[in-house]
Amino acid sequence: MKDISIVDMIVHVDETVSAEKIHELEEVVRTDACVISACSSNENPHMLTVTYNPDCTSSTEVLSMIQAQGVHANLVGL
Repeated sequence: MKDISIVDMIVHVDETVSAEKIHELEEVVRTDACVISACSSNENPHMLTVTYNPDCTSSTEVLSMIQAQGVHANLVGL
């Protein structure tokens, strides 16, 4: 069995977005086969936590996917 690398990242969405929009962003990110999970919390709706395999994607690529949805976003990191 091959070991898989896992990395967590936090993305801050600059503008206030609706719950529907943040869920849409989560769904878009999850379409990447290298993304394991993408979720936000009700307490911090601008913060999107993404878990991914760095062997097949990067934080830059994930951030670009989010920004391509028309929101301003920045990588926070852990």
